[in-house]
Amino acid sequence: MGDPGGRRGPALTLTAPETFARAARTLFVAPPAGRVTGRGVVAAVVAVVAAVAVGLLRQPGPGALDTVWAEDGSVFYSQAVAEGPWAALTTSYAGYFHVVPRLLAALAAAFPPEAAAVVLAGSAALCTALLALLVFVAGAAHLPSLLSRVLVSAVVVVVPVAQDEVLNSIANFHWYGLYALFWVFLWSPRGRAGQVVAVATVLLVATSDILVLAYVPLAVFRAIGRDRLGRIMAGALGLGLAVQMLGLLAGSSSRELAPDPVTAVAGFLLRAVPAPLVGQRWLGADLNARWVLLAGFAWLVVVAALLVAARRVTRPLWLLAAVAALHSAALYLLPVLLSGVAAPRYAVAPAMLVVVALVALLQPAPGGTPVPLYALTGLLTVIALVNLRIDNPRADGPAWSAELDRAQAACATDGRQAALAVAPRTNPPWTVTMRCEDVE
Repeated sequence: MGDPGGRRGPALTLTAPETFARAARTLFVAPPAGRVTGRGVVAAVVAVVAAVAVGLLRQPGPGALDTVWAEDGSVFYSQAVAEGPWAALTTSYAGYFHVVPRLLAALAAAFPPEAAAVVLAGSAALCTALLALLVFVAGAAHLPSLLSRVLVSAVVVVVPVAQDEVLNSIANFHWYGLYALFWVFLWSPRGRAGQVVAVATVLLVATSDILVLAYVPLAVFRAIGRDRLGRIMAGALGLGLAVQMLGLLAGSSSRELAPDPVTAVAGFLLRAVPAPLVGQRWLGADLNARWVLLAGFAWLVVVAALLVAARRVTRPLWLLAAVAALHSAALYLLPVLLSGVAAPRYAVAPAMLVVVALVALLQPAPGGTPVPLYALTGLLTVIALVNLRIDNPRADGPAWSAELDRAQAACATDGRQAALAVAPRTNPPWTVTMRCEDVE
């Protein structure tokens, strides 16, 4: 029965601090209690090995283990060999520092040159696989179902976009790192080891890409609560950004800017969002009527997910979906807005976050139907398989082994240094310049 006097009870309202506190409790929830088991460790090792194998096998042509990609060789490996690992580590490139690629290049430089391609591609594939494992673990608090966690972690290994550039490349580690950082900032590991991994990941990604700026609001939001780990991670993010800014202010880093908001917004709507739902093979390289039609299909999938969630067919995680969508947009708009160029690699992390948003919307309700999540799984599986192995410029070589043979032959006749061409074949070519004593 209603109020006899026709009066309503007092409305339940939340103050701003209470709203923020509730959001923080929802976002930064601790994972379910558990312990590491031998079976879990074995499963993790098997998953990482499988992910490395899949990543390497995605590269056609001479293969990832006998080719070296552009900046991997001509910038990072070449400088590590010529200048030594420390001098190379403190050298910026393209406007910011790249700590992780520099460390991996230093590792490759410690081996004979015959192993350079194997170490560079192998370490890149291993880092990608480890980030996928990290996402799987960090997502447990928000996505308790195995299928959901597989979807948001497997996409790291089989992301169906920008395969012309990012596959098995240390120079492109940061695109995967930016995605993993989203989960790390939401993660509240119970153990000390997990906390160390979280802080180290933040610091390594922040010192490898200035685009971590997109995570400053999320990091600050977590840090203002009574969250010691959140404050430490925010400090690691701040330290990494300070390193990047110092390079810009000191003049050791520079980057040309050409702001273009139209290209940025159009690129997000037509490139970043459709990328994981259509894939590179079907979208093609040219933005034309076919591309727009396929982008429309992708947006229909997004709208369908929103409608299913709004009608409570599923148990949507609205806050997780919204935060993932906002960071997807930020991570795409920021580089494109500043550079004015909608490079395919800029869509890598945003595309993976689109998957997160959709998975969050389609979480099955208790006792409800899992069909919407299964349908998304089917679509993502088809796109992953269709785009698993696509012809790309790296497939045209040159093979590192052949270039090394040529350089050794040239050094044997006459010369003090050799230039080894690396993929892709361009004019002028990307080359690794090495002293003959380092080649032999």
